[in-house]
Amino acid sequence: MTRRTRAGEGEEKEEEKVEEIRLSTSKAIKMTTILTGILFVSMCLASTDAFSYSLQSGSLQVGVGNKVKYSKEIYTGSGYDPNTGIFTVTVPGIYLISVTMMSGFSSAHLTVRKGPAAPGLILGWLFTDRSFNEACLTIDISLVVDDTIYVQMNSGSDLFDVYNTFSVSKIADP
Repeated sequence: MTRRTRAGEGEEKEEEKVEEIRLSTSKAIKMTTILTGILFVSMCLASTDAFSYSLQSGSLQVGVGNKVKYSKEIYTGSGYDPNTGIFTVTVPGIYLISVTMMSGFSSAHLTVRKGPAAPGLILGWLFTDRSFNEACLTIDISLVVDDTIYVQMNSGSDLFDVYNTFSVSKIADP
């Protein structure tokens, strides 16, 4: 019986060690998740290459082939010029680009373009039919210093209200 008791004690100690390791691992995983979240928030707050603009209230007429100039500031960091409608990269990285659109009484067609070379590489297309339809586009792309991003009217001319937005944010280093 003494042997069985000692064997039982050994198994019990092993189980205690396993439980201790499991608890330590569980705590480490929880801390890793928390620290990752803190790091992500810190990175977002540290990014100055970020902005979000919309159009002003009402209808905006934009000629075919012209850049859309979003002028109502939602959030501004650096790099976007509301006078030209162009975002210029000052820090290389992976960027999230998001564009939303709503046309008014006529259909409209926008392209999101990357420069600086004219006419710009088309990154995506947005199309709406008449009667206040909406469209949106979100992409991730690697950009380098002096790359430009802008939105161009390709057909139609009528964009309606603050439902048209242009946002860019650096989400990672290259």
